Amino acid sequence: MDVNTETTDTLDVSIEKMVYGGDGLARTPQGVVLIAGVIPGERASVRLEERRRGVRRGQVLKLAETSPDRIVAGCPYFGRCGGCHYQHISYARQLELKQEILAECLERVGKIRLDVPISVAASEPWEYRNRARLQIEKQGSEFAIGYYELFSHRLCPVERCPISSPAINTVIAVLRQGVGAACFPDGHAELDLFASDGDRAAMLATIESPVAAPPGFGEKLRAAVPFLESVCWREQPARRETVWGSGAVTYRVGEFHYRVSHDAFFQANRFLHEGMIQAVTQDLAGAHALDLYAGVGFFTIPLARRFEKVAAVEAHGPSAQNLAANVGVVGLRARVYPKPVEKFLTTASHHWDLVLVNPPRSGLTPIVVEHLRRVRSRRLVYVSCDPTTLARDLAHLTPSPYQIRSVQLVDQFPQTFHIETVAHLEQAG
Repeated sequence: MDVNTETTDTLDVSIEKMVYGGDGLARTPQGVVLIAGVIPGERASVRLEERRRGVRRGQVLKLAETSPDRIVAGCPYFGRCGGCHYQHISYARQLELKQEILAECLERVGKIRLDVPISVAASEPWEYRNRARLQIEKQGSEFAIGYYELFSHRLCPVERCPISSPAINTVIAVLRQGVGAACFPDGHAELDLFASDGDRAAMLATIESPVAAPPGFGEKLRAAVPFLESVCWREQPARRETVWGSGAVTYRVGEFHYRVSHDAFFQANRFLHEGMIQAVTQDLAGAHALDLYAGVGFFTIPLARRFEKVAAVEAHGPSAQNLAANVGVVGLRARVYPKPVEKFLTTASHHWDLVLVNPPRSGLTPIVVEHLRRVRSRRLVYVSCDPTTLARDLAHLTPSPYQIRSVQLVDQFPQTFHIETVAHLEQAG
């Protein structure tokens, strides 16, 4: 039972469960309180914060009872930096909690009680990210690089990021050693780093800034970091862009090669690429497959090895250009449609053995859901990066015309609350 203590702003609480977003949930006389940095079963004294956007948060003052799953965080910035949420929890328990959160989202949002278990594909818990979005602040000789603090736009400078790849941490170190101060103009900028596969490091650096690129910026940065394949400076909101280098890298996943440019999306966990392809393709094969929200063709090319014809639909211009270049290796087995999914599905036929959807975090639009119900392919695979929108969409697709065949949690983002799910559906009846 939650007991009121010294004031109405300080409470002793019991952590009931974790919720999607990284917080623990406690029920108090003041209502539900969300608390960061806790584990189910723990008891804590918390200071209540002002309600914001209908949510009451609490800050831990003292842990009265700790979980056996609590560990020492592997990063000195944990709790201040807003990038990670679960570093205080053993990795095995992180996976269990994510399974519980996924099942709870499906039941609460979609009213779906699974008849199949949620399987898990685990990751290496550290140095897995091939992409990092860093914040930079420069004033004269003072240079800082890092991430925003939790729930703020204050910079948390970092010396290294334990969840990012060694190549990304090399760039952070080089910039901190004086290169950043020498290259960047005064003010704030955002730096996106994308590293290619394995030890054959090649990298894209994309900078967004309110000011124009300094003369020779790209040459200076590439000279300091030789494995920078391409540097792109974007002046916002003017949308002026300057590129030094090739504009893209080649990313290898097993037997597959992908061209990835500055603007294109690519799977972020360098250890799970082949596992992700396997989770999606499994035993799939047939005549015709449809890949919606295809990106650069991460799944299109493997599907083209299993199906006679694959149609790949992608509306984002740069991604669609990468997609067209990447599917060239499979010749006439794949065709690219650079248009919105909604527009493509308006005239789509019913003759699909498989439809694969990999939508953004917002999930499927209502018109896409209606078209999927109409098209009614033999198999439907839904790749989701948000369990709440997945649950919402599955509620409209099941139990008719589809039924859920399997659900797999692919842990693309250890130490964080993010949940990637691959759901296989098949025609009902």
